[in-house]
Amino acid sequence: MTTVSPNLALYLSIAIYAIAAGLVFLSLLTRRETLQRFATAAVMGGFVTHTIWIGTICSTTHHPPLTNLPEAASFLAWLLVVVELGLLFRYKVQAAAFFVYPLVVILLATAAIVSEPFAPPTPEQSSKIFIGHLLLTLIGIAALLIGLAFGALYQMQDRAMKAKKRGALYDWIPNLRVLDLVSYRSMVLGFAVYSAGILAGVLYAYNRHGALTSFSAKELGALVAWVAFAAILQSHLSGTFRTKKTAGVALVAFLAIVVSIFGIDRG
Repeated sequence: MTTVSPNLALYLSIAIYAIAAGLVFLSLLTRRETLQRFATAAVMGGFVTHTIWIGTICSTTHHPPLTNLPEAASFLAWLLVVVELGLLFRYKVQAAAFFVYPLVVILLATAAIVSEPFAPPTPEQSSKIFIGHLLLTLIGIAALLIGLAFGALYQMQDRAMKAKKRGALYDWIPNLRVLDLVSYRSMVLGFAVYSAGILAGVLYAYNRHGALTSFSAKELGALVAWVAFAAILQSHLSGTFRTKKTAGVALVAFLAIVVSIFGIDRG
């Protein structure tokens, strides 16, 4: 039986996702729906090689792909593709691809560039609390990022309609009700799961270090992101999420997530 190299699967995934990202941006220029369908087909192919890559990590290390930056970045990218494809087939939202596909390429490129060695888990990493912390956190982040993407699409569509102009993404964005529904539900679900992940991380830190936090960049980024996402969710509940202030908070939340992810290490 032919063995597929993990590196080959990773590089194939990056190449295929990059092609898909290029196709969706080309469709933005040409307004050809056929290119969007080609991009979707490419992403599905990339998802297959991506899943093979995730599988090789698990079979090599005998633990979930969560314990260092390349693993976490790869798994988060995989989750984003799963959610994006699910929403695409459920709501026919093509425009989210303009946000998701490039982000997936960046995450996998990060995994390829950092290229940390994969090793069996340490005793600390075998802790159920540690694994639960990373798993819940990454799932929560994936849902929250999708919520941010759909929230941004809502604001773009809302402004285009108020200005009575057809923006560049107008043809690919569904009605405001769908955008609002997906953004709100993604935020609620993501925030709940992310909060559970943060709590598990606090418990793990206390059990290991005897303190609730070590004030590392990763932990501070996660805390800032939690506060920012809480503010965004509150703006959804109060009906003020269309404001520029909320858009600024969303940018802070995204940057804090980036800091938190890049702070992941094997400890």
